[in-house]
Formats: sequence, structure tokens, C-alpha cells
Amino acid sequence: QALRALSALRRFALLAKGMEVDPLTVVATAATREAEDGPAFQAEVLRETGLRLHVIDGDEEARLSAQGVLLGWPDAKGIVCDIGGNSMELARIGDGRVGKRISTPLGPFRLQQVSDDPKKRRAHIVKVLKDAQALLKSSGERIYLVGGSWRVIARLDMERRTYPLTVLHEYRMTPKGLDDPLDWLAVADLAVLRGRTGTSAERMELVPLACEVLREILIQFAPSEIDVSAYGIREGLLYEHMPE
Repeated sequence: QALRALSALRRFALLAKGMEVDPLTVVATAATREAEDGPAFQAEVLRETGLRLHVIDGDEEARLSAQGVLLGWPDAKGIVCDIGGNSMELARIGDGRVGKRISTPLGPFRLQQVSDDPKKRRAHIVKVLKDAQALLKSSGERIYLVGGSWRVIARLDMERRTYPLTVLHEYRMTPKGLDDPLDWLAVADLAVLRGRTGTSAERMELVPLACEVLREILIQFAPSEIDVSAYGIREGLLYEHMPE
């Protein structure tokens, strides 16, 4: 993974230089901040590409992601739920502002390490979400989904429904309406679906675990609606650079 990341960063650095794009802000999240060789990776990236990685903590990751949702959706109100590989951030938004937020260890990569037993894994997910709910105290609000795994689930729901407009931003689902796609994904041939939607094998492998988390979010937070946001941490960073 580190080699692939370094290769991608090297390519982007060269493209940015060729296009005379400056300055570059490069942010690293849970995968780098939690890895034992994270500092060594940062040093290697700087040495090989000239890019300085800014490693942010979970609170800042949640804030930036929520700020990105507000940039693309100024009147958004509810809970932003940003799922990555190693973590899942939750943040309250409303009136154009980011409120309380929390970073949780519910990324699919992390869940792979929790247990192979679905019951034990579910107990872990429930405990973490109850702790998050104790802070956010959300019930009946909208949830805004940010992150690749959520987008794949939404895209697969479009495929299941033969939905004609495959634009993910502002794609909306109801808790009751999610029962069918989540049940369907639990028994579907993911290899076939991957081919139909152009999803990478690595991403598709994480979808069942993301579905487990989403089921429990529906139970613990009882949202009125679930909306997909294509805007997230990248747009949050863009917002930080905008003049007043």
C-alpha cells in the first residue's frame, strides 16, 4: 500500500509541476497517523516528491469533511458520516457551521482486524456507535454519507433499482428503503456487481463491512433520510483556502 501511495503522490507532484499548480496542500488521515511506519513514510514522500504531508487527527478530519459537505450543500443540517479505510468520522452540521464531532474506529479495514465472527463484530460496532450517539444525541435527523464505501453502496442501489440518473451527489434513501439493498448486498455476487459498476476489487471487498456499519447507524441514529454527498474532506480543505 505504501508503494502504491508513493507512486500516486509522485505522479500527482509531477502533474502539478507541469501544470504550474501551486501551492499544494497534502493531508494524510487515519492510515498514516496510525501506522507504525507513518513518520518514515512522511519522510520518504518528502524526499521522493518534495511534498510535505500534514497528518491530521480524527477531530480535524471530521471537521474538514463536514465543512466540505457544507461547501457543496450550504443548508445541510444533521450528521455527516465520513467513512474511510481505518476510521469513520461523525460531525454535527447546521446553520452553516460544524458542531460536535467524533472519530471512531469503524473503517472497514479496521473492522477486518476486530473479529471474523459477525456477532462479535456487531457488538463492537454497536458499542462504538452508542458512545458516538451519547455525544451527538441525534434522532430523526438527516445523515449525510461521505466516503468511497458509501458511494459504492449507493451506486449498487441505483443498479438494483435501474435508477436512470447515476449522479451520486444528493442521491437520497430512506431507512426503510435501505433494508432491501442491504439484504440484497448480503447475498449478491459482488464480483458480478463489480463488473457492472466499474468498482475496484479492493473497494468491493470492503462493501459488506460498510453495510454492517450502515445497518447499525440506522438503528442507533434513527435518521429521517440518508443523503449521499460527493463533497468531503477535499472540498473542506478548499474552503479553508478561500478568501472571505
